[in-house]
Amino acid sequence: MRRTIAIVVGAILLLALVAFAVGRLVSPHDVPAVVAASKPATCADAYRVLKFTPSEISAANPVCLTQSLKLSGEVTGQVAEAYTVAQDSASPTAMCGEPKRWTSFPQALLALDAGGKAYRLRISAPGSSEHQPVTISNVADVVELASISDPSLHWHLGTGKVTLDADGVTGTLDVNVLQDVGGAVPVHITGQWACGAPLPLPTSASGAAPCASFYAINHLTATDVARMKAHACHAQDLSLAGDVNAHLDHAVTDTVDPQFGPGGDNFCAGGTEAYEATLKFSIGDESFLLNLGASRYPAVTPGLYSAVSGTSIGAMLFLGSADPSTHGDFVTDNKVFWTGTSGTFSLARDMKSGTVDATVSSSGSTVRIKGSWRCAA
Repeated sequence: MRRTIAIVVGAILLLALVAFAVGRLVSPHDVPAVVAASKPATCADAYRVLKFTPSEISAANPVCLTQSLKLSGEVTGQVAEAYTVAQDSASPTAMCGEPKRWTSFPQALLALDAGGKAYRLRISAPGSSEHQPVTISNVADVVELASISDPSLHWHLGTGKVTLDADGVTGTLDVNVLQDVGGAVPVHITGQWACGAPLPLPTSASGAAPCASFYAINHLTATDVARMKAHACHAQDLSLAGDVNAHLDHAVTDTVDPQFGPGGDNFCAGGTEAYEATLKFSIGDESFLLNLGASRYPAVTPGLYSAVSGTSIGAMLFLGSADPSTHGDFVTDNKVFWTGTSGTFSLARDMKSGTVDATVSSSGSTVRIKGSWRCAA
């Protein structure tokens, strides 16, 4: 009996020892720890890596912009924020401003943290803005990644695709950049970038009142706005397509200070052999002037006229602004305008309205204007 008990006790002790040994083998000390997913880096992470002082942080915070970037390969990390940085230092610099139509795109320079190290990301888009989205497939030297602490480490031999939104200061990346050394490993960068913030339209520009955006964007005085609301804002039904895309339901023809001729303003009348109508309006953050002009001997009468700009004004579209210091007279940008290359426009019996189906062009840029217009009640 005692022998049986001893055997049982021995078996229990043996099982306990085995269990203890197995427990040691699978101890948490020997199991690889679950690595917590790293959070996307913010501007605060970049400041910490760069050892910014409180005053430097205060200077950089206003130009800290939201990003959504992922880097993999020789440099790894996720980026939720970056600040606009100087070309040759870690100092913050002004954000990119939205380019005006037909001016060069701004260069994006962003300081970011990736994997606990600070880098400068450069995006230098070629060409000029037409306020349209752009896709760049030849990205050689368009995108560059460089170490801020060691500028000799830079990845610039690029392949892939870069996009710019219509504002010219935001877009996407899907590129590989490579150092110019043997056996180099590329860095793959994907996601959304921003080097500036699209400008908000003036508050009243979103109002429902006809011509409200034109008044607000051009900062016209209350007196001039009241006059235009009463006598100068007229209903339109015009579609613009091509390098300017919009549907226009109202435009201003203010007859306070008539100016005849190409780029003239406030005109809705004619003499014996010439006629001109002008319509000014805003689309987005830009203001335009549409000129329709005809000539015919012995007199311009209701009917159909050529929109081709030549011996007469035809159809012309100007970019510019209404000058609040001169009661809203339109000031054209002489570098940005389109002239009529095909189509026609008509004058109705009242000689203050009609239709148009015209194409206007300039330096490879084309806009088609189609619909009905009115320059006076």
